[in-house]
Amino acid sequence: RVTGDEVFAAKTMRFYETVQAQKNLEGLWPNCWERGQGKITFGADGDSFYEYLLKVWLQGGAREDEGFLKDMYNNAVKAMQKHMVKKGPDGLTYMGTLKWESASGSLAYMQEMEHLMCFVPGWLALGAQYSDQRSEVMELADALAYTCWQMYERQPTGISPERVKNHAMDLSKTNTREYILRPEALEGWWYMFEITKDEKFREWGWKTFLAFEKWLWVPNGYASLKDVRSTTKNYLDRMESFFIAETQKYLLLLQDPDH
Repeated sequence: RVTGDEVFAAKTMRFYETVQAQKNLEGLWPNCWERGQGKITFGADGDSFYEYLLKVWLQGGAREDEGFLKDMYNNAVKAMQKHMVKKGPDGLTYMGTLKWESASGSLAYMQEMEHLMCFVPGWLALGAQYSDQRSEVMELADALAYTCWQMYERQPTGISPERVKNHAMDLSKTNTREYILRPEALEGWWYMFEITKDEKFREWGWKTFLAFEKWLWVPNGYASLKDVRSTTKNYLDRMESFFIAETQKYLLLLQDPDH
């Protein structure tokens, strides 16, 4: 993009063409894609692959000769809706993770919604602008964005954990309750606000900022929390680089009308 050297684009396209030719579950690839088996996820080990299907196509100018990227994105959205999205007993819309083997056809669903998956509402909303099923996709994006907000709002600290298992927002079925300053929920809400102009997304961002100030601020920066359900400020002594590069960026963009 900066140099104008096509070699970078060519290498990128070669990667996607290679993956596209591998066995997949209706547009979903396992993390061990060369073997046609493994975990299928929009969380750790899979999020960036799906995120950039759309972004690479858009950044390349939405060219017709790279339209297979848009097709890969659309297929992934449909397969995600079919296999990975479920309603919880609390009425919220959750995502999960799959374990798939192409050889045997075995498919197992695990209900574990990671904070990393909260980029999906923005990913869906951006792609919906180029879809003939815009209203349906936006409805799903809004539902998932709300679930991500509930991951924050239903904790005593107002801060989300790394994951929620088995539809239990009280984390009674989740063995890891830390928050390590992740940006994905704020990222998703920012895309949703930019596209819908619904003020609720800004409000969620503001309340999250206030929770950060109350629970995460320490004299030399912001610390991670060991347990978002504990109000004793039991810190993890680290501040991830993405907190400045992404989390704070989206907090600012949500509130700045002139960005």
